[in-house]
Amino acid sequence: MLLYLLRHGETDWNVEQRIQGVSDTALNDVGVAQAEALACALRGRPIACVYASPLRRARRTAEIVAQALDAPLFEEAGIAELNQGELEGEPFRRLPETHPDFMRVWRDHPARARMPGGETLPELQERAWAAVERFLAAHENEVIAAVSHNLAIIMILCRILGVELDGFRRIRQHNAAMNIIEHSPERGWSVVTMNSLAHLQDAPVSERNPYQPYI
Repeated sequence: MLLYLLRHGETDWNVEQRIQGVSDTALNDVGVAQAEALACALRGRPIACVYASPLRRARRTAEIVAQALDAPLFEEAGIAELNQGELEGEPFRRLPETHPDFMRVWRDHPARARMPGGETLPELQERAWAAVERFLAAHENEVIAAVSHNLAIIMILCRILGVELDGFRRIRQHNAAMNIIEHSPERGWSVVTMNSLAHLQDAPVSERNPYQPYI
């Protein structure tokens, strides 16, 4: 199986550097253009179907991709973003002030940190990986695509690459990034492409950096 693992396009909260998590934010105009660039790059590839996190920003990205591919679209809750509880909607820059104890643990031992009222990274990795295994069971000899989120994708990549969750910051994901992972009976899972942005060369960009500095 070949899985195109895609991050959703940009939202206003990305630009404003707010925590999105499971908040149901929408793509902004740049995000729609990024999704269209993803769709253009994938058009003509033998992708049997597209899966999407049920969150609106991922679902809309997936709709644009699926339409370009003339492929069916399905939701998969397992690849939704980390539930960040009380932190949802908070500007990243305020967290050291509003949640200092949490931020100390998140900075030094993120795998042990529970989002206040939300999930942990190991919990996210467990449910995201379970979704990947469902993809494999249903599409063992096919090419498929799935649109997910920053931390959910990073958790999947950490699992394949053997990166401990305390070291998850070694892997980055831009908005509308393309990752390709592959499974074969001989080698198991491998990463073919990670955080590819070549398809965005001519797409619009925001004036402000959409990185998520708090992670």
